[in-house]
Amino acid sequence: MTLHSNFNTLVEQINDELNNLDRELSQAIELVRARITLFPDNFISIQLYASLNNYALFVENTRRRTQETLQYLTIDESPSDQDIQEAGEDLSEQLGRLLEAKIVVSNIKIRLEK
Repeated sequence: MTLHSNFNTLVEQINDELNNLDRELSQAIELVRARITLFPDNFISIQLYASLNNYALFVENTRRRTQETLQYLTIDESPSDQDIQEAGEDLSEQLGRLLEAKIVVSNIKIRLEK
């Protein structure tokens, strides 16, 4: 089954946000690692490092979840309208969570760069 163009647009947007968040995370993790190297007992830096790694795990889980949602829709020759609606709502919710995570990670990165 081919997906409706709205799904394709939503999935592309999710993938773009995942890639952007992944880049931001990599940069922020490098910054916090440098601080931990200089100040290994700094509790705040250790907390930030843990938070950033949790967001990295979130990115991987969201990638997997998005793929599973798409596979669920494409395996079935004719998914019901309810299945399509639920998948769209799930993908939209994932995008919302991604945008929230992106804001948090961006703010952490800005703090680390100062």
